[in-house]
Amino acid sequence: MIKVRLAAVTGMILLGGLGCTAEAQTAGSTPSASEDQASPSATVPRQDIRVTVDPAKVEGGSTRTVHITAYCPLPQGGTDYRATARSEAFTGLVTLVAPTDTASPDSTPGVPQVRGGANVRADAKPGGYKVEVRCEATNDVGSASLKVTGKPAPEHTPTKIPTRAPHAGGGGTAAGAPEEDSGMPAGATAIAVVVAAAVAVGVARRRARG
Repeated sequence: MIKVRLAAVTGMILLGGLGCTAEAQTAGSTPSASEDQASPSATVPRQDIRVTVDPAKVEGGSTRTVHITAYCPLPQGGTDYRATARSEAFTGLVTLVAPTDTASPDSTPGVPQVRGGANVRADAKPGGYKVEVRCEATNDVGSASLKVTGKPAPEHTPTKIPTRAPHAGGGGTAAGAPEEDSGMPAGATAIAVVVAAAVAVGVARRRARG
């Protein structure tokens, strides 16, 4: 009888040990509440990059070309280093790429940059326009201002008024004939000759009658 009791007690001890082991394993495999909340991945905020437009002011009325420079950060990996620029004053979307020549005098040493040329619309109305640039690899953005001025009005030339009226009639200077020395039109001279001839004929008749 004693042996039976000892076996029963031993069995209970073994079952208790197995239960504790199972609870320990279950507790170890269950993640804690802090681990259930996944930490958000770190995101890189956008930067306001520097953008320049040269020249910053152009005259409207005809197609003009301006040069855009954007200081985009270098991308990580094999992404192409370029950007796009747009404005209501441009004829279309402009692609900016890394220059192949030496750095420009106004650029900061060690700072990467992309450049490109944009055509200003000939029908762009006078006023200020915003030039927006987006770096394609990093999505960083920046902007600059462009001013379109009105086309200057042509200079007014005063109309010269002649001091002497041109001669009228068939023989005047309007027809290309030379002017008479007396300044009297040719038509008036002919009339005067006819009148003088008529007076002379009348005088001759009177003398013949007398």
